[in-house]
Amino acid sequence: MLLAGPIVRNAASLYGSTVATSVLGFFYWFVAARMASASAVGVASAIQSSAQFLAIFCVLGLSTMMISELAVDRTHARSLILTAAVSAAGFAVVVAVAGGLVLGAYSPTLREGLSVPVGLSVFVLLSAFTTTLIILDDSCVGLFRADLQFRRNAVFAVGKLMVLPLMIVLWPSNAGTELVVAWLVGLVISLVTVGFALAKLTREEPTRLVFGRLIEKRRLMAGHHSLNISIQSPRLLIPVVVVTVVGAKENAAYTAAMLVVAFVNIIPQHLSTVLFALSPGDEVSLHREVKKTMRICLILALLSAPFFVIFGHLILSLFGSAYVVASGALAILGLTTYPMAVKAHYVAISRSRGRMQQAATRSMVGAFLEVGLAAAGARVHGITGVAVGFLVATILEAFLFAPTVFGVLRGEPAVPDGAGVIGGTEGTTAAPGPPGAAASGATPGPADPDGTTSPGNDDP
Repeated sequence: MLLAGPIVRNAASLYGSTVATSVLGFFYWFVAARMASASAVGVASAIQSSAQFLAIFCVLGLSTMMISELAVDRTHARSLILTAAVSAAGFAVVVAVAGGLVLGAYSPTLREGLSVPVGLSVFVLLSAFTTTLIILDDSCVGLFRADLQFRRNAVFAVGKLMVLPLMIVLWPSNAGTELVVAWLVGLVISLVTVGFALAKLTREEPTRLVFGRLIEKRRLMAGHHSLNISIQSPRLLIPVVVVTVVGAKENAAYTAAMLVVAFVNIIPQHLSTVLFALSPGDEVSLHREVKKTMRICLILALLSAPFFVIFGHLILSLFGSAYVVASGALAILGLTTYPMAVKAHYVAISRSRGRMQQAATRSMVGAFLEVGLAAAGARVHGITGVAVGFLVATILEAFLFAPTVFGVLRGEPAVPDGAGVIGGTEGTTAAPGPPGAAASGATPGPADPDGTTSPGNDDP
Protein backbone atom coordinates (compact mmCIF):
# COMPACT_ATOMS: atom_id res chain seq x y z
CA MET A 1 0.00 0.00 0.00
CA LEU A 2 1.12 3.54 -0.78
CA LEU A 3 0.73 4.79 2.80
CA ALA A 4 2.13 1.70 4.51
CA GLY A 5 5.61 1.10 5.90
CA PRO A 6 7.92 2.69 8.48
CA ILE A 7 9.16 5.47 6.19
CA VAL A 8 5.71 6.92 5.62
CA ARG A 9 4.72 6.37 9.27
CA ASN A 10 7.81 8.18 10.53
CA ALA A 11 7.27 10.98 8.03
CA ALA A 12 3.67 11.24 9.20
CA SER A 13 4.91 11.59 12.77
CA LEU A 14 7.30 14.37 11.78
CA TYR A 15 4.59 16.08 9.77
CA GLY A 16 2.23 15.85 12.73
CA SER A 17 4.78 17.79 14.75
CA THR A 18 5.04 20.36 11.97
CA VAL A 19 1.27 20.71 11.65
CA ALA A 20 0.85 21.33 15.37
CA THR A 21 3.56 23.98 15.53
CA SER A 22 2.73 25.48 12.14
CA VAL A 23 -0.92 26.00 13.04
CA LEU A 24 0.15 27.87 16.15
CA GLY A 25 2.80 29.63 14.10
CA PHE A 26 0.14 30.75 11.66
CA PHE A 27 -1.71 32.35 14.54
CA TYR A 28 1.55 33.90 15.75
CA TRP A 29 2.01 35.78 12.48
CA PHE A 30 -1.73 36.38 12.25
CA VAL A 31 -1.73 38.09 15.65
CA ALA A 32 1.41 39.98 14.70
CA ALA A 33 -0.21 41.13 11.46
CA ARG A 34 -3.35 42.25 13.26
CA MET A 35 -1.70 43.97 16.24
CA ALA A 36 1.59 45.28 14.82
CA SER A 37 2.35 47.30 11.71
CA ALA A 38 3.22 45.57 8.44
CA SER A 39 6.64 47.24 8.61
CA ALA A 40 7.32 45.67 12.02
CA VAL A 41 6.27 42.24 10.74
CA GLY A 42 8.49 42.57 7.67
CA VAL A 43 11.56 43.66 9.63
CA ALA A 44 11.03 41.03 12.35
CA SER A 45 10.68 38.31 9.71
CA ALA A 46 13.95 39.33 8.07
CA ILE A 47 15.81 39.51 11.39
CA GLN A 48 14.47 36.14 12.48
CA SER A 49 15.45 34.58 9.13
CA SER A 50 18.92 36.11 9.42
CA ALA A 51 19.34 34.63 12.90
CA GLN A 52 18.27 31.22 11.61
CA PHE A 53 20.72 31.43 8.73
CA LEU A 54 23.54 32.20 11.15
CA ALA A 55 22.38 29.31 13.32
CA ILE A 56 22.50 26.87 10.40
CA PHE A 57 25.98 28.17 9.57
CA CYS A 58 27.19 27.93 13.17
CA VAL A 59 25.89 24.40 13.74
CA LEU A 60 28.89 23.27 11.65
CA GLY A 61 27.22 20.05 10.59
CA LEU A 62 26.95 18.86 14.19
CA SER A 63 23.16 18.58 14.15
CA THR A 64 22.84 16.05 11.35
CA MET A 65 25.94 14.24 12.55
CA MET A 66 24.25 13.76 15.92
CA ILE A 67 21.53 11.66 14.29
CA SER A 68 23.96 9.14 12.84
CA GLU A 69 26.30 9.10 15.86
CA LEU A 70 23.61 8.69 18.51
CA ALA A 71 21.67 6.14 16.49
CA VAL A 72 24.74 3.91 16.44
CA ASP A 73 26.12 4.53 19.95
CA ARG A 74 24.12 6.03 22.83
CA THR A 75 26.51 5.16 25.64
CA HIS A 76 28.08 8.64 25.68
CA ALA A 77 25.09 10.60 24.44
CA ARG A 78 25.14 13.22 27.20
CA SER A 79 28.81 14.09 26.68
CA LEU A 80 28.43 14.28 22.92
CA ILE A 81 25.26 16.42 23.08
CA LEU A 82 26.79 18.84 25.59
CA THR A 83 30.01 19.14 23.60
CA ALA A 84 28.19 19.82 20.35
CA ALA A 85 25.82 22.34 21.94
CA VAL A 86 28.56 24.26 23.78
CA SER A 87 30.81 24.38 20.72
CA ALA A 88 28.12 25.55 18.33
CA ALA A 89 26.54 28.07 20.72
CA GLY A 90 29.89 29.69 21.50
CA PHE A 91 30.67 30.00 17.82
CA ALA A 92 27.20 31.42 17.18
CA VAL A 93 27.68 34.24 19.69
CA VAL A 94 30.85 35.42 17.95
CA VAL A 95 29.41 35.16 14.44
CA ALA A 96 26.09 36.78 15.41
CA VAL A 97 27.81 39.86 16.85
CA ALA A 98 29.71 40.38 13.62
CA GLY A 99 26.72 39.51 11.45
CA GLY A 100 24.37 41.83 13.30
CA LEU A 101 26.75 44.76 13.00
CA VAL A 102 27.20 44.15 9.26
CA LEU A 103 23.46 43.82 8.61
CA GLY A 104 22.75 46.98 10.60
CA ALA A 105 25.41 48.90 8.70
CA TYR A 106 24.42 47.85 5.18
CA SER A 107 20.62 47.52 5.41
CA PRO A 108 18.84 50.77 6.33
CA THR A 109 15.57 48.86 6.73
CA LEU A 110 17.04 46.51 9.36
CA ARG A 111 19.21 49.10 11.10
CA GLU A 112 16.71 50.05 13.81
CA GLY A 113 15.89 46.42 14.57
CA LEU A 114 19.59 45.67 15.09
CA SER A 115 20.38 48.79 17.09
CA VAL A 116 23.07 48.67 19.75
CA PRO A 117 22.80 47.43 22.44
CA VAL A 118 19.22 46.15 22.69
CA GLY A 119 18.53 45.05 19.13
CA LEU A 120 21.97 43.51 18.67
CA SER A 121 21.79 41.68 22.00
CA VAL A 122 18.42 40.17 21.11
CA PHE A 123 19.77 39.12 17.71
CA VAL A 124 22.82 37.44 19.26
CA LEU A 125 20.74 35.57 21.83
CA LEU A 126 18.25 34.53 19.17
CA SER A 127 21.06 33.11 17.03
CA ALA A 128 22.74 31.29 19.93
CA PHE A 129 19.54 29.71 21.27
CA THR A 130 18.43 28.69 17.79
CA THR A 131 21.80 27.04 17.15
CA THR A 132 21.62 25.12 20.42
CA LEU A 133 18.08 23.93 19.82
CA ILE A 134 18.83 22.69 16.32
CA ILE A 135 21.39 20.35 17.86
CA LEU A 136 19.11 19.27 20.70
CA ASP A 137 16.24 18.57 18.31
CA ASP A 138 18.40 16.36 16.10
CA SER A 139 19.79 14.67 19.19
CA CYS A 140 16.23 13.63 20.08
CA VAL A 141 15.87 12.12 16.61
CA GLY A 142 19.18 10.28 16.98
CA LEU A 143 18.03 8.86 20.31
CA PHE A 144 14.79 7.70 18.67
CA ARG A 145 12.84 10.09 20.92
CA ALA A 146 11.24 12.34 18.33
CA ASP A 147 8.40 12.80 20.81
CA LEU A 148 10.72 15.03 22.84
CA GLN A 149 11.31 17.18 19.77
CA PHE A 150 7.58 17.41 19.21
CA ARG A 151 7.02 18.43 22.82
CA ARG A 152 9.75 21.04 22.63
CA ASN A 153 8.37 22.56 19.44
CA ALA A 154 4.85 22.60 20.88
CA VAL A 155 6.06 24.42 24.01
CA PHE A 156 7.94 26.87 21.81
CA ALA A 157 4.93 27.57 19.62
CA VAL A 158 2.54 28.04 22.56
CA GLY A 159 5.03 30.07 24.60
CA LYS A 160 5.85 32.65 21.94
CA LEU A 161 2.17 32.99 20.99
CA MET A 162 1.19 33.70 24.61
CA VAL A 163 3.94 36.27 25.07
CA LEU A 164 3.39 38.03 21.74
CA PRO A 165 0.29 40.16 22.53
CA LEU A 166 1.85 41.35 25.78
CA MET A 167 5.08 42.34 24.03
CA ILE A 168 3.22 44.23 21.30
CA VAL A 169 1.22 46.19 23.88
CA LEU A 170 4.21 46.97 26.11
CA TRP A 171 6.86 47.49 23.43
CA PRO A 172 5.32 48.71 20.14
CA SER A 173 7.80 49.66 17.42
CA ASN A 174 8.25 49.74 13.67
CA ALA A 175 11.49 47.79 14.08
CA GLY A 176 9.72 44.56 15.06
CA THR A 177 11.81 44.18 18.21
CA GLU A 178 8.78 43.13 20.25
CA LEU A 179 8.07 40.28 17.80
CA VAL A 180 11.66 39.05 17.91
CA VAL A 181 11.74 39.18 21.72
CA ALA A 182 8.53 37.12 21.90
CA TRP A 183 10.17 34.58 19.61
CA LEU A 184 13.25 34.53 21.83
CA VAL A 185 11.19 33.98 24.99
CA GLY A 186 9.53 30.99 23.34
CA LEU A 187 12.93 29.53 22.50
CA VAL A 188 14.18 29.92 26.07
CA ILE A 189 11.12 28.21 27.54
CA SER A 190 11.37 25.34 25.09
CA LEU A 191 15.10 24.97 25.75
CA VAL A 192 14.37 24.40 29.44
CA THR A 193 11.75 21.80 28.49
CA VAL A 194 13.95 19.72 26.19
CA GLY A 195 17.00 20.23 28.40
CA PHE A 196 15.33 18.63 31.40
CA ALA A 197 13.97 15.81 29.24
CA LEU A 198 17.38 14.98 27.74
CA ALA A 199 19.04 15.24 31.15
CA LYS A 200 16.59 12.71 32.55
CA LEU A 201 17.02 10.43 29.53
CA THR A 202 20.83 10.42 29.88
CA ARG A 203 21.12 10.74 33.67
CA GLU A 204 23.37 7.68 34.08
CA GLU A 205 25.95 8.92 31.58
CA PRO A 206 29.11 11.04 32.04
CA THR A 207 28.91 14.80 31.46
CA ARG A 208 32.49 15.60 30.47
CA LEU A 209 33.07 17.50 27.24
CA VAL A 210 34.65 15.42 24.46
CA PHE A 211 36.01 17.92 21.96
CA GLY A 212 38.45 15.31 20.69
CA ARG A 213 35.60 13.22 19.33
CA LEU A 214 34.35 16.17 17.30
CA ILE A 215 37.83 16.74 15.91
CA GLU A 216 37.98 13.09 14.85
CA LYS A 217 34.73 13.55 12.95
CA ARG A 218 35.69 16.85 11.32
CA ARG A 219 35.55 15.53 7.76
CA LEU A 220 32.10 14.07 8.30
CA MET A 221 31.00 17.33 9.93
CA ALA A 222 32.32 19.28 6.96
CA GLY A 223 30.28 17.14 4.59
CA HIS A 224 27.08 17.63 6.56
CA HIS A 225 27.80 21.33 7.07
CA SER A 226 28.38 22.23 3.43
CA LEU A 227 25.28 20.32 2.36
CA ASN A 228 23.10 21.82 5.09
CA ILE A 229 24.21 25.35 4.20
CA SER A 230 23.51 24.84 0.52
CA ILE A 231 20.01 23.51 1.28
CA GLN A 232 18.91 25.90 4.02
CA SER A 233 20.40 29.23 2.96
CA PRO A 234 17.97 30.27 0.19
CA ARG A 235 14.76 30.20 2.25
CA LEU A 236 16.48 32.19 5.00
CA LEU A 237 18.24 34.72 2.78
CA ILE A 238 15.36 35.51 0.44
CA PRO A 239 13.34 37.40 3.13
CA VAL A 240 16.43 39.54 3.75
CA VAL A 241 16.66 40.20 0.00
CA VAL A 242 12.96 41.12 -0.16
CA VAL A 243 13.05 43.51 2.80
CA THR A 244 16.16 45.20 1.39
CA VAL A 245 15.20 45.40 -2.29
CA VAL A 246 11.40 45.72 -2.15
CA GLY A 247 10.51 46.88 1.37
CA ALA A 248 9.40 45.83 4.85
CA LYS A 249 5.65 45.82 4.15
CA GLU A 250 6.11 43.74 1.01
CA ASN A 251 8.28 41.29 2.91
CA ALA A 252 5.50 40.87 5.46
CA ALA A 253 3.14 39.84 2.65
CA TYR A 254 5.73 37.53 1.08
CA THR A 255 6.36 36.01 4.50
CA ALA A 256 2.67 35.17 4.83
CA ALA A 257 2.64 33.55 1.37
CA MET A 258 5.68 31.42 2.19
CA LEU A 259 4.12 30.43 5.51
CA VAL A 260 1.02 29.12 3.75
CA VAL A 261 2.95 27.20 1.08
CA ALA A 262 5.19 25.69 3.75
CA PHE A 263 2.27 23.61 5.04
CA VAL A 264 2.48 21.61 1.81
CA ASN A 265 6.14 21.83 0.86
CA ILE A 266 7.28 20.41 4.17
CA ILE A 267 5.74 17.02 3.36
CA PRO A 268 8.32 16.10 0.66
CA GLN A 269 11.05 17.25 3.06
CA HIS A 270 9.83 14.90 5.79
CA LEU A 271 9.33 12.02 3.38
CA SER A 272 12.91 12.35 2.20
CA THR A 273 14.38 12.99 5.66
CA VAL A 274 13.15 9.69 7.08
CA LEU A 275 14.81 7.83 4.18
CA PHE A 276 17.99 8.21 6.23
CA ALA A 277 16.68 5.50 8.53
CA LEU A 278 17.36 2.97 5.77
CA SER A 279 20.53 0.93 6.07
CA PRO A 280 23.39 2.49 4.07
CA GLY A 281 23.96 0.61 0.83
CA ASP A 282 20.50 -0.96 0.78
CA GLU A 283 19.61 -0.01 -2.79
CA VAL A 284 16.61 -2.34 -2.92
CA SER A 285 14.89 -0.63 0.01
CA LEU A 286 15.94 2.77 -1.31
CA HIS A 287 14.27 2.06 -4.67
CA ARG A 288 11.10 0.79 -2.99
CA GLU A 289 10.72 3.70 -0.58
CA VAL A 290 11.68 6.47 -3.03
CA LYS A 291 9.14 5.11 -5.51
CA LYS A 292 6.51 5.33 -2.79
CA THR A 293 7.44 8.78 -1.48
CA MET A 294 7.82 10.39 -4.91
CA ARG A 295 4.39 9.11 -5.89
CA ILE A 296 2.92 10.76 -2.81
CA CYS A 297 4.72 14.00 -3.71
CA LEU A 298 3.30 13.97 -7.24
CA ILE A 299 -0.25 13.54 -5.98
CA LEU A 300 0.30 16.27 -3.40
CA ALA A 301 1.63 18.71 -6.01
CA LEU A 302 -1.30 18.08 -8.38
CA LEU A 303 -3.82 18.73 -5.60
CA SER A 304 -2.20 21.69 -3.87
CA ALA A 305 -1.31 23.90 -6.86
CA PRO A 306 -4.90 24.67 -7.91
CA PHE A 307 -5.90 25.10 -4.26
CA PHE A 308 -3.45 27.99 -3.85
CA VAL A 309 -4.65 29.60 -7.08
CA ILE A 310 -8.30 29.47 -6.02
CA PHE A 311 -8.04 30.25 -2.33
CA GLY A 312 -4.77 32.23 -2.08
CA HIS A 313 -6.45 35.64 -1.95
CA LEU A 314 -8.91 34.51 0.71
CA ILE A 315 -6.19 32.99 2.90
CA LEU A 316 -3.97 36.06 2.75
CA SER A 317 -6.89 38.37 3.46
CA LEU A 318 -7.07 36.77 6.91
CA PHE A 319 -3.77 38.48 7.73
CA GLY A 320 -5.08 41.87 6.64
CA SER A 321 -5.67 43.93 3.52
CA ALA A 322 -1.95 44.75 3.23
CA TYR A 323 -1.15 41.07 2.69
CA VAL A 324 -3.34 40.25 -0.32
CA VAL A 325 -0.74 41.86 -2.56
CA ALA A 326 1.09 38.52 -2.32
CA SER A 327 -1.80 36.52 -3.84
CA GLY A 328 -0.01 36.18 -7.17
CA ALA A 329 3.19 35.19 -5.42
CA LEU A 330 1.32 32.54 -3.40
CA ALA A 331 -0.16 30.99 -6.55
CA ILE A 332 3.29 30.85 -8.17
CA LEU A 333 5.00 29.45 -5.09
CA GLY A 334 2.37 26.72 -5.02
CA LEU A 335 3.94 25.33 -8.20
CA THR A 336 7.27 24.65 -6.47
CA THR A 337 6.13 21.56 -4.56
CA TYR A 338 7.20 18.88 -7.03
CA PRO A 339 10.52 20.49 -8.08
CA MET A 340 11.43 20.85 -4.41
CA ALA A 341 10.45 17.21 -3.82
CA VAL A 342 12.95 16.16 -6.50
CA LYS A 343 15.66 18.20 -4.79
CA ALA A 344 14.81 16.84 -1.33
CA HIS A 345 15.00 13.25 -2.58
CA TYR A 346 18.27 13.92 -4.37
CA VAL A 347 19.77 15.12 -1.10
CA ALA A 348 18.46 12.08 0.77
CA ILE A 349 19.82 9.68 -1.85
CA SER A 350 23.19 11.42 -1.87
CA ARG A 351 23.49 11.24 1.91
CA SER A 352 22.54 7.56 1.99
CA ARG A 353 25.15 6.84 -0.68
CA GLY A 354 27.82 8.89 1.07
CA ARG A 355 28.10 11.54 -1.65
CA MET A 356 27.57 14.62 0.46
CA GLN A 357 30.34 16.73 -1.07
CA GLN A 358 29.03 16.13 -4.57
CA ALA A 359 25.50 16.92 -3.41
CA ALA A 360 26.71 20.03 -1.60
CA THR A 361 28.38 21.35 -4.75
CA ARG A 362 25.25 20.86 -6.84
CA SER A 363 22.97 22.17 -4.11
CA MET A 364 25.15 25.26 -3.77
CA VAL A 365 24.63 25.94 -7.47
CA GLY A 366 20.91 25.64 -6.80
CA ALA A 367 21.15 27.98 -3.82
CA PHE A 368 22.80 30.67 -5.93
CA LEU A 369 20.08 30.21 -8.54
CA GLU A 370 17.29 30.54 -5.97
CA VAL A 371 18.65 33.64 -4.27
CA GLY A 372 19.99 35.23 -7.47
CA LEU A 373 16.84 34.77 -9.55
CA ALA A 374 14.64 35.81 -6.61
CA ALA A 375 16.68 38.99 -6.23
CA ALA A 376 16.47 39.68 -9.97
CA GLY A 377 12.73 39.12 -9.88
CA ALA A 378 12.40 41.48 -6.92
CA ARG A 379 13.98 44.29 -8.89
CA VAL A 380 11.80 43.66 -11.94
CA HIS A 381 8.38 42.94 -10.44
CA GLY A 382 8.43 43.10 -6.65
CA ILE A 383 7.32 40.09 -4.62
CA THR A 384 5.58 38.49 -7.59
CA GLY A 385 8.91 38.64 -9.40
CA VAL A 386 10.56 37.04 -6.37
CA ALA A 387 8.16 34.11 -6.60
CA VAL A 388 8.70 33.75 -10.36
CA GLY A 389 12.48 33.79 -9.92
CA PHE A 390 12.28 31.21 -7.16
CA LEU A 391 10.02 28.94 -9.23
CA VAL A 392 12.34 29.11 -12.26
CA ALA A 393 15.29 28.25 -10.01
CA THR A 394 13.55 25.21 -8.52
CA ILE A 395 12.64 23.94 -11.99
CA LEU A 396 16.25 24.28 -13.16
CA GLU A 397 17.37 22.43 -10.02
CA ALA A 398 14.87 19.67 -10.68
CA PHE A 399 16.41 19.11 -14.11
CA LEU A 400 19.86 19.01 -12.47
CA PHE A 401 18.86 16.49 -9.80
CA ALA A 402 16.36 14.41 -11.77
CA PRO A 403 18.84 11.89 -13.29
CA THR A 404 19.83 10.64 -9.83
CA VAL A 405 16.29 10.54 -8.42
CA PHE A 406 14.69 8.92 -11.43
CA GLY A 407 17.61 6.52 -11.69
CA VAL A 408 16.66 5.23 -8.24
CA LEU A 409 13.01 5.10 -9.31
CA ARG A 410 14.03 2.89 -12.23
CA GLY A 411 16.05 0.68 -9.91
CA GLU A 412 19.42 1.59 -11.40
CA PRO A 413 22.31 0.72 -9.05
CA ALA A 414 24.57 3.41 -7.66
CA VAL A 415 27.65 4.10 -9.78
CA PRO A 416 30.71 3.84 -7.53
CA ASP A 417 32.79 6.96 -7.94
CA GLY A 418 34.86 7.02 -4.75
CA ALA A 419 33.65 10.51 -3.98
CA GLY A 420 31.59 9.70 -0.93
CA VAL A 421 32.03 10.54 2.68
CA ILE A 422 30.86 7.78 4.98
CA GLY A 423 31.93 7.47 8.55
CA GLY A 424 34.28 10.40 7.99
CA THR A 425 36.34 8.61 5.31
CA GLU A 426 36.20 9.64 1.69
CA GLY A 427 36.38 7.15 -1.11
CA THR A 428 34.90 4.24 0.82
CA THR A 429 31.73 2.33 0.21
CA ALA A 430 29.32 1.78 3.04
CA ALA A 431 28.33 -1.72 3.91
CA PRO A 432 24.71 -2.26 4.81
CA GLY A 433 24.18 -1.48 8.47
CA PRO A 434 21.82 -3.03 10.94
CA PRO A 435 18.13 -2.63 10.25
CA GLY A 436 16.89 0.77 11.30
CA ALA A 437 20.37 2.24 11.70
CA ALA A 438 20.54 5.87 10.71
CA ALA A 439 22.51 6.85 7.68
CA SER A 440 24.92 9.70 7.67
CA GLY A 441 22.68 12.56 8.64
CA ALA A 442 19.38 14.18 8.01
CA THR A 443 18.05 17.25 6.34
CA PRO A 444 16.92 19.92 8.75
CA GLY A 445 14.19 20.75 6.44
CA PRO A 446 13.40 23.97 5.53
CA ALA A 447 10.83 24.20 2.80
CA ASP A 448 8.96 24.17 5.96
CA PRO A 449 9.43 27.26 7.74
CA ASP A 450 12.11 25.64 9.85
CA GLY A 451 12.29 22.08 9.20
CA THR A 452 11.59 19.45 11.76
CA THR A 453 14.94 19.61 13.37
CA SER A 454 15.21 23.27 13.83
CA PRO A 455 13.46 25.47 16.37
CA GLY A 456 10.02 26.48 15.36
CA ASN A 457 8.44 24.67 12.45
CA ASP A 458 6.30 27.63 11.60
CA ASP A 459 8.56 30.51 10.80
CA PRO A 460 8.76 31.77 7.22
